[in-house]
Amino acid sequence: MVRTARGRTLRASTGWQRAGFFVCVLQLLALLAPDRTHGQERRALVTEEERNTVALYAKARRAAVHVNASKRVVTKFEEITPQSGVGTGFFLDPAGHVLTNYHVIEDSNQVEVISDAGQHLPARLVGTAPALDFAVLKVDLAEDAYQPLPFGDSQGLVIGQKVIAVGHPLALHGTLTIGIVSALGRTLPNLSAELQDELIQTDAAVSPGNSGGPLINSHGEVVGIVAAFIQGAQNVAFAIPIDFAKRSIPALLTMGHPYRPALGVGGSEITSPVADLFGLPVREGFLVEEVAYGSLAHTAGIRAGSRVVTLGPQKGVVLGGDIIVVLNEQKVGALHEIAKFLLFAHPGGSVTFSVYREGRINPIRITLPPMQMAIDSAQ
Repeated sequence: MVRTARGRTLRASTGWQRAGFFVCVLQLLALLAPDRTHGQERRALVTEEERNTVALYAKARRAAVHVNASKRVVTKFEEITPQSGVGTGFFLDPAGHVLTNYHVIEDSNQVEVISDAGQHLPARLVGTAPALDFAVLKVDLAEDAYQPLPFGDSQGLVIGQKVIAVGHPLALHGTLTIGIVSALGRTLPNLSAELQDELIQTDAAVSPGNSGGPLINSHGEVVGIVAAFIQGAQNVAFAIPIDFAKRSIPALLTMGHPYRPALGVGGSEITSPVADLFGLPVREGFLVEEVAYGSLAHTAGIRAGSRVVTLGPQKGVVLGGDIIVVLNEQKVGALHEIAKFLLFAHPGGSVTFSVYREGRINPIRITLPPMQMAIDSAQ
């Protein structure tokens, strides 16, 4: 009896020990397991804005590529010395076309693209628009290896809007910087007529190697192409509005150059002070000072001035010519306004200039050349 009782007691005692052992194991597992409540609190610390940025980067980095452009130059010792430039580009369609800046690949005889996965791919040059600083490349890469970026609307940008830049500054692959649209309608020296007063300014950090990379809005759409920054300044960078690329890319893919008809005039913008200074009959418009022989303007009968008034050793104004005041019912005053209008015009279509001449407003209609005849030439 006692033995049996002792046996039972022993067996009961062993059962309690086993139960205690399992409790300890469960407690240990609980300690080692992640704290879900704490994890939820930590996840809550990531804001919706940050989640948006993370998602944008995950998408954009698959589209952004590193562009290596090399060329051979002959030194004074007649040695062939390779030189290389680096920049950024991004896929714009499922066919493997890559958009970048023209200045990234300028004068190059070999271009290589490095994908997000690290693949080194030889690139073919499809088309260039030097005046607009665009170039389109083509690489052979499986469609599922990259993700093209959609284009947004640069006309809808507002100052203060969030933008991000993804690129390869200083050869640091896959770098993201974030900022805002700091200003609109900026210009830089030596810009073409179309790009004057059109650049997007941003405080997103940009360094050498960012050129050609996408500037993206909160919806993951490209609104600009990073093109320049001010050396020594703190986060003052510039991008070309994507609307210029949207207009030019179809022609680059088919013709190798953009549709950019040259009007063939030179002159000055008329403002109220200029009108007062020279006694001009209108307060706003574009004063035609010269007309290129054989140009669209010359063929249409637009007249240049003949009376030169000198304002300095290298500055003067030619008076007496036509004053363009309206272009297709839109007031114009600066040459870049005319150039931009023609860039976005329909090939082979017609435009009507309202020109002030000898006390009257005269309509002058100009038929634009077809696509293949509108070569990339200066206005």
